[in-house]
This record gives sequence, structure tokens and C-alpha cells, in this order.
Amino acid sequence: MSDNSRKKILALVLSVFFVQGLFAQANVDSPYSMFGIGQIRNKTMNARLEGMGGIANAMHGKGLINAENPASYAMIDTLAFLFDAGMYFKTSDFSTSSMSETSNNANFDYVAIAFGATDWWRISLGVQPYSNVGYNLIVNDNKEGIGNYATTFKGSGGLNQAFIGNAFRLGKNLSVGANATYVFGDYETLTTLSFPDSSYMISSRRGIDMMVKSFMFDYGLLYNANIGKDLNLSIGLTYNQKIDLKGAQTTYIRSVEVDSDSDTEYLIDTISYNVNKDARLSMPQGFGFGIALQKNNRWAVGADFNWSQWSKFAREGVNDSLQNSWNVAVGAEFSPKSTSVSNYFRKASYRFGGFYEQTYLSLKGQSINKIGVTAGISLPLPRSLSKVNIGLEVGQCGTKAQGLIQERYFKASVGISVFERWFLKRKYN
Repeated sequence: MSDNSRKKILALVLSVFFVQGLFAQANVDSPYSMFGIGQIRNKTMNARLEGMGGIANAMHGKGLINAENPASYAMIDTLAFLFDAGMYFKTSDFSTSSMSETSNNANFDYVAIAFGATDWWRISLGVQPYSNVGYNLIVNDNKEGIGNYATTFKGSGGLNQAFIGNAFRLGKNLSVGANATYVFGDYETLTTLSFPDSSYMISSRRGIDMMVKSFMFDYGLLYNANIGKDLNLSIGLTYNQKIDLKGAQTTYIRSVEVDSDSDTEYLIDTISYNVNKDARLSMPQGFGFGIALQKNNRWAVGADFNWSQWSKFAREGVNDSLQNSWNVAVGAEFSPKSTSVSNYFRKASYRFGGFYEQTYLSLKGQSINKIGVTAGISLPLPRSLSKVNIGLEVGQCGTKAQGLIQERYFKASVGISVFERWFLKRKYN
């Protein structure tokens, strides 16, 4: 790799972390992020895969970093150095049977690198969010003898993940891989009981701050075989290990006074304050299966199924009444003519897909399900194997039944995939 290329990649890395800091304080993510550990993000990095419905278990390529199945790293070009980075923009409309609200959100999505250590060993490293917590809800009610009162639920923060993955080829058709992921970050939940019509009743607040610093592990298997001329069949299996994430939890109850004119809060007293330095989040096991059919650089189709045992999740022994989650996804990609020199858009790759998910939430007898359709495009950069990837997603989560909240959203993901021949020995005449 030339010095100029290294400088470009360094500039990209710095710009991604600048963007991450710029958008770290996002608006409301989802009212459903108040349960469990928030809105879970998978490792489907690269807007290319997001544009194909999020399929990933069997997807691979010489220039693709696919952390969802770490065995796929083994298919990366031996002489390549890969760099991927991206961010997303999301606008959501939250509604009940009687009211609605709009929220806009933008944030860092992922950054990763991958390269070959030997002919049979590949390494990848990356950072991305693991879960997002962002909600602010007010429930007004009235009780005889007390009068009007309001309960405010507010949450912020989230967990991040930094991983290192290794993949190994075991012969011509089979590869295995594993990710060691360091999960870190903290999220805070606040529940405030206030009495807006009384100057004699003191408001009270319970706060829980969970800080996590721990490792988790996931594994992958990929079988890849040629079944015809330029036709390739891939079958992928993934497994997420059940594990306890270690951290520290701070819990407190305080009495507060709110100045309604200036919206300023004053601490009156701390009723209880407890710090547990050995807090644990019991994370569930899960597995995934995928199949993909690819024809050279022309087209690819695939399907995924994933399942996670969230009914076994517990935070300090409390499982939060979660249910097992599962999802199915399908996607396709088409490149008219990747070698075209006369028509730029014939060199681009076009994608579409869709998914259906039963999330880990079940409230008031209603399963909180998610459905969406996706589309995407990869735009090649001049005189390069690098690409700009754009993924679009339109979806719906939740229901208005039983007084619950329904989210309709639009999400746009933008990423850049840099492909460099880092380990190539150049010859001069």
C-alpha cells in the first residue's frame, strides 16, 4: 500500500470517530428501548448487506467484511487490506390510537478493518454500537385522595462493542471463525413520580445506572462450493455463546423539587443509594442459518434465519419478561456489468430485500414484531476496487392495539468500503 493510500485510510478513520462524537447524543431511539438492554444491533456491518434485507450468515466476498459470520473472513482476498466505515440516518413516526410524535436520529454505524495473516488465516477488527437506549415517556393519571399525578420514564445511553475476529480455512470448501467481543458502555433509566397540581407533594425519582465492561464470544462455520460454471453455493451457521456480562450497577431513590417556570430541578434528599460492583447481565445463546447462491460478479440471492433465547435474559436475576426472538430475511443483488468502461451505472450493484422479526418484547399479550423492506446500491470509485455503499430501509415495529405504540420509520445507511492491495510486491522494469 502506498503512503498516500495509508494517509487516506487514516483520514477516513479519524473522520468516522469525529462523526461518532458529533452524533453521540441522539434523539429518541424508540420507546421500546426501555426494556431489556435497549434496541439490539447485530453485526451486519456494511451497507451492502443492509440493502439485502440484512442477510449475512452465508454471505462472503473478496472485499466484504461480514462480522455476523466470522468464518466469512476466510474468503477475503489474500493480498487485500479492507477498511469499512459508515453511519446511518433515521426518521421515525411514533403513534398510538390518539396521538403521534416524530423523531430524527443520526449516529455512527460501524468501522472495521480486515486483512490476511497467511494463505489460510484472516483477521478482522471493528467497533460499532451494540444496543441503543433512548426514550422519554410521560403517563398522566388520577387517583382518589391523591389527585393528578404523572410518571415520567426516561432512558439514555447504550452499549458498544469492539471485536477481533479470526477465520481459518480447513481445506478447499470449509472455513471456521470466531469473534471475541469486548462490550462496554453504560445506560441510565430514570422513573420520576410528580404531582403537577400540588405544591405540598414532593416528587420522587428512582435511577438505575448500569455500566458494563466484559467479553462475549460468537462462532461461525461456512461451507462454500462451486456447483456449476461461475456458480457458487454457500451455507453458513452461526452461534452466540450464552454468557454473563460483568459490570457495576448504581441504584438510588431521591426526592426532588421541580420549578415549573424554569424547568429546573432541585435535589431535596437521597433516600437510598446502592452500588453493586459485581452486577451481571445474563446474555442468551442464539444461532443462525443462512444459504446463498452467487454467480461470479453478476448476481447473488440468499436467505437467513436467526433465533435467540431471550427468555433466559436476566439483569441481576430479573428477566424483564422477555420472550425468545427470531427473524427471517431474504435478499438479492445484481450487477449489470462490473467491467463496463462506457457506462458507469452498469458497473454499479443494485440490491433489494426484506425481513420479518419477532422481537424479544411481548407486552399486554401483544408480541412486538418488526417488518421491513430494503434497497441499496454500490457505487464504484474511479480506478479503484473501493465502493460507496448506500442502503435504504422502510419498516414498521409494534402495534397500536392495547394502547401500545407503533413505529413507522425510514432509515438510510451510507458507508465506504476501501479495498487496497497492501501486501502486493510491485515490480518495475
